[in-house]
Amino acid sequence: MAASEDQTAGRVVCLGEALVDLVCEQPVAGLGEAPAFVPRPGGSLANIAVCAARFGARVEMLGGAGDDEWGRWLRERIAAEGVGVERFVLMPDGGTSHAFVAVSPEGEPRFAFYGDPKRPVAYARADLDEALAGEPGVLVVGSDTLIGAEERETTLLAAELGRERGWQVLCDPNLRPNRWPDEETMLRCVRELVARSSVVKCNESEAGPLAGRRDARGAASGLLELGPEVAVVTRSARGALLASDGVFEEIPGHPVARVVDATGAGDCVAGVLAAALARGFEPRGLAPAVTVAMRAAAGVVERWGATTGLPAAADARAALTAALPTTRPHE
Repeated sequence: MAASEDQTAGRVVCLGEALVDLVCEQPVAGLGEAPAFVPRPGGSLANIAVCAARFGARVEMLGGAGDDEWGRWLRERIAAEGVGVERFVLMPDGGTSHAFVAVSPEGEPRFAFYGDPKRPVAYARADLDEALAGEPGVLVVGSDTLIGAEERETTLLAAELGRERGWQVLCDPNLRPNRWPDEETMLRCVRELVARSSVVKCNESEAGPLAGRRDARGAASGLLELGPEVAVVTRSARGALLASDGVFEEIPGHPVARVVDATGAGDCVAGVLAAALARGFEPRGLAPAVTVAMRAAAGVVERWGATTGLPAAADARAALTAALPTTRPHE
């Protein structure tokens, strides 16, 4: 039985984007030097959904793509990971977005986004209420569904409904300034979503602008001032900082043999945190789960693509189970 089929596992609902990553699987200075591209499933929330399923959560992907060959290709691959796609809608009048990815010799990806970003707003009305019914779980949201006005309303509504119904709301901002009209609008909209979240996870370069602080501790404190209970700030090879109520915990990074492609490393961390929250971790007790996430993210950056380097489901679930607190409501 797949991890996401285990009815004792907690629920995770990922609201957001799935797209096709077209990855140049050799280091290049820019897209103009890429000789070829390999299609891989992508999109921040889809990557998080796949990771959370690997780590033992019952996951549903809420969103959609175009009713075209790429959209069907994405849906099949997300479903094959054990992620529920009943409310992942293929739109006849929409196109499937894609991103060309060029990775530097240091492993840093650069993205160029193309295609129709429209997704079904219907999930804000009928599907959203149904997805958040029943036993509370973890709702994961990000910034990609804040770009359009209708989707922004949907995403903020989802976060509000989730908190009202006792869900943990995990926000992974995943800032992409080149997809927004201007940086000021981006930061204002993302701060609105962070304010409605219980846990925010972002990297150091995102935390600074969002919080208006330069150093990691100051940025983490600034994120908490927006409203979340806990902030997790990742710092690449230096690990992560977990902040809550003026308490800071430093979680070391995991050694990496060679950084090949950092795409999806942050999504991996968010996916592990979502699974941990669903399986009984309290937000303020996430440090052991962050340690597990650092190890998993180290594996991700050693392979091409956002999810290729994730651990196998059995290994992933065992790692998180070993880190679980003594009291495990979902086990």
